[in-house]
Amino acid sequence: MLAEPNMATQPATTTQDAQANANQPAFQREKHIQYFKRNLQMLPEPYTSQDTFRMTLGLFALGGLELLGVLEESISEANRTAWIEWIYSQQRVPSKDSPSEDDDALYGFGGPSSGLAFQENTNGQQNLGCECDSHTTPYDTAHITMTYTALLSLIMLGDDLSRVAKEPILKSLRKLQQPNGCFIPCITDYEPDMRFVYCASAVSYILNDWSGVNKAALVNFIRESQTYEHGFAQSPRHEAHGGTTYCAIASLGLMGGDAFVDQRTMVRKEGETESAFEERRARAGFVDLEGTRRWCLQRQTTGFQGRTNKPTDTCYSFWIGGAIAAIGSFDLVNFECNRGFLMETQHKTFGGFGKWVDTYPDVLHSYMGIASLGLMGEPGVRPLEPLLNISKRMEERLYNDTVFWKK
Repeated sequence: MLAEPNMATQPATTTQDAQANANQPAFQREKHIQYFKRNLQMLPEPYTSQDTFRMTLGLFALGGLELLGVLEESISEANRTAWIEWIYSQQRVPSKDSPSEDDDALYGFGGPSSGLAFQENTNGQQNLGCECDSHTTPYDTAHITMTYTALLSLIMLGDDLSRVAKEPILKSLRKLQQPNGCFIPCITDYEPDMRFVYCASAVSYILNDWSGVNKAALVNFIRESQTYEHGFAQSPRHEAHGGTTYCAIASLGLMGGDAFVDQRTMVRKEGETESAFEERRARAGFVDLEGTRRWCLQRQTTGFQGRTNKPTDTCYSFWIGGAIAAIGSFDLVNFECNRGFLMETQHKTFGGFGKWVDTYPDVLHSYMGIASLGLMGEPGVRPLEPLLNISKRMEERLYNDTVFWKK
């Protein structure tokens, strides 16, 4: 369970908080609900170029409705069933004709450029996915981010994950991990960075099986990506960034144990040999946790900026806020300033949140804005579990209702 690595406590809304909120623009909850419902039905034309990421865009809309407490009442049971079938139609599974261990196919979930078209489930048959093998075109492949977002979407829609091809996914994770411990997203995209480290960690956690990941190499990659500022970069020798700092911290938190320990504060246990201590120290993910905490807190202006000397941006209220919550320091955030910024970036007419003040909303920033409010205990928003980036309610569903966790 996530209780051990996630040291954050859910903040309570006090009378002082309520008085401060009364002096800010109102939270447009009903308009945000309508915004996410519209985006589930049809995305605006500018999203055309992102069609291969439809799985992730769908997660943001589903997650927004879940955090706002209206997921089941907003989506009919028939639609939930149909969407579960569509998600499974995008799962790449091994072909019955070539199930060998040495094939080059990549398994998991991908974008909608292939798979089955969206259709009503009228014949009572469950979709198991589209078969692929080493002869499948490399441009029709699973993607590690789509696998992560597909799994979370299935949980939100009430699926028990019993049709998820666990072993093929774990095999594919082994192929995607690079010698330096990092991950690439798919076999056609050599883009190794911290985003895909997080996706691999989250997928492993959801499947309750880390056999697809070389943890030692992964922790070493994360540790080497901590910069002189003490935030985390996309990879070693790059600039610290709010999104990748979240991905690094959340990955360590999901691994738990020694991975979520600070080298700087470690001491030898009674009776522990020097070599045993050094071995344990090598498993620690943080070089300087206090420095990381300080760097994250220094990113708050009103809301949060993603990098030093950059403008404040809605999404970093979650990326940085979630990182701070994961290390148990969310009480150090200035809630009033962060909420005040978010109330300014919400769109008063359409609902949703924009990247900046006076910009149009998009589904990513809208979800991140709601997620940050969930961390702060906003009335009308469900509490958020920061390591998996889902509501506390969905975290419980993962543990109690899915085949990989329930007893």
